[in-house]
Amino acid sequence: MGVHCEINLFKPTDGAFLPGSTVSGVIKYAVDEETVFNKIDVSLKGNGRLIIRDDSRRRRRSVYTYRNSEEYVDIENIVHNDDKAPPLPAGSYEFPFSFTLPHSIPASLHYYRKTVKYRIRCIINYYISIKFHRPGLFKFAKKFKKEITVVPAIKARLPMEPTIYGEQKKLFQLFSRKPNIVNIKANIECCVIKRGGHVNMNYEIFNHTDLNIKGVETKLVEIYTFTTKGHRKVKMYRDIENTDTKTGTISSGVSQNMDVTINVPSDLGSLEYSNLVSRDYFVYITAIIPFPHFNAVLEVPLQIGDTNDPSFETVDDPPPSYWEVMAEDEKKGDGLKEDGDNEDSENDEIS
Repeated sequence: MGVHCEINLFKPTDGAFLPGSTVSGVIKYAVDEETVFNKIDVSLKGNGRLIIRDDSRRRRRSVYTYRNSEEYVDIENIVHNDDKAPPLPAGSYEFPFSFTLPHSIPASLHYYRKTVKYRIRCIINYYISIKFHRPGLFKFAKKFKKEITVVPAIKARLPMEPTIYGEQKKLFQLFSRKPNIVNIKANIECCVIKRGGHVNMNYEIFNHTDLNIKGVETKLVEIYTFTTKGHRKVKMYRDIENTDTKTGTISSGVSQNMDVTINVPSDLGSLEYSNLVSRDYFVYITAIIPFPHFNAVLEVPLQIGDTNDPSFETVDDPPPSYWEVMAEDEKKGDGLKEDGDNEDSENDEIS
């Protein structure tokens, strides 16, 4: 008995599906001889799998491996279900199908990365599946499937109006009575960006130290956070190419003001709604401070993706000036995060 099957999708223009959209098409199949099927079902399925191998903890030939998995969608449509059905004559057949993707699902993902410490593989895939079941104990179901691509969609949780972020870095210097502070403030028009959109922002850096800041770098950074069973987390960082800008020295007691526009590549998007993995984006503004001090870094969070919010990426009012913000700080007390006792600290990649 031979079953030949073809799954034809009615794809959107770009070939990918948004969460909440309809996945439909036509399934065509043919049997080359009279065959009995007691059940035929069509399904929309989506799941995720994560494997992390920790090569740093290798002992002899054993390797520490951490895993996790989850299911995002499993919708079944039974086309035929009859244990006493007559044989299906040889020939060609077809029938339509239609499913609706849930709104709160992550985008498709095929990720692999190998570092000195880790080997990480994470897959999130969605597919249409059809099974032909035959009666009998040793007659296994014949299965066909076709993968579909789901693109990132986000629910805006970051500000969509002009917003100010700030960071203060205190430097420890012997024989200095005055505070040595590097102050970074950034005004961003909108933290929620469409795929292929633009990040528009302005930053201002005050060098209230006895040192010369060697330069300032801005760049877009992608951060994957993987979570295994037992809630072990591993982070992977990647600088996005062609998004960095650099400026020159900031002398002691001098400030620098700069407008920045970052063109977001169209293939980038935040990954949400998964307990296995998240993909987040930040604009890093780094004031490069001479050794032995660590750099001052302001991280401005972004969400990148499509949303149905009608106010998406609309800006009515420009962000307030740095001086307006400083005046408010003097009235209310500066609420910016400080390094405190943990001066010149660095963020760990593994938690």
